[in-house]
Amino acid sequence: MELIFRSYIALFLLLVSSSVYSSTNNQFLISDSLKTKKVLMIGNSFTFYWNLPQVIECMFQERNENITVDQRTIGGSNLAKHWILNKQEDYSIEKYEYLVLNDHSTNPLINVDSSGKYIRKFVELAKENNSIPLIYGTWEYPYLKDISKNKKSNTMEILDSISRVNKAIYVPVGNAFKYIEQNHSEINLYMDDNKHPSPNATYLAACVFYAMITGETPIGLPRRFEGKNIDGKKIFYIITEKNIAPTIQKVANLITEDLR
Repeated sequence: MELIFRSYIALFLLLVSSSVYSSTNNQFLISDSLKTKKVLMIGNSFTFYWNLPQVIECMFQERNENITVDQRTIGGSNLAKHWILNKQEDYSIEKYEYLVLNDHSTNPLINVDSSGKYIRKFVELAKENNSIPLIYGTWEYPYLKDISKNKKSNTMEILDSISRVNKAIYVPVGNAFKYIEQNHSEINLYMDDNKHPSPNATYLAACVFYAMITGETPIGLPRRFEGKNIDGKKIFYIITEKNIAPTIQKVANLITEDLR
């Protein structure tokens, strides 16, 4: 009788400890899933035009992705300059799960050695800090098209190749631009300087980044996003034309579906 009683006690303790262990594990899993992930975008005006970082963050929030986006951007800058500034000011890369690298738009064609060098440096730094490096595959505006037509590779192909060599993720924004230019020429992608992105183009870039980081389709996302300024007043980060947003989403989905 005593032996049976002891067996029951042992079984009870085993069940309790198993339940506690399972509960603790679940708490860890839930805690990990709720952990805020952070993206740092390093670059120039191609990153900050029309609030690209904020628009991407709004897309994450819309789909309940717990990801925030910060930026270190300077108009006309390249990654060589950011490398020096990081040494001086400390971009705190160790705090970020994702690091987006935007070199000057001309560098892949005109200064490919410098572009490759500083992308490699930042990729290595990202990996040392357990951050996932993403290379911003920028587009070829008319000036760059005139240069690349006499070269073996265009901007997107060069940045894709640099990404592969460094085992970084290539974000095919320029490829999405090219697809729209060839198939939806009615969509304006440029400001009046024929270089910087229009609101349509920034929305396209945001959809591509959203898809590449989350692995999910951007189809069905809102076409405009709002926030508040420092005074708490409502501002709109971006407003995309109603009849154009669905096409942009579909193109971003098409360009990224085999990569994400």
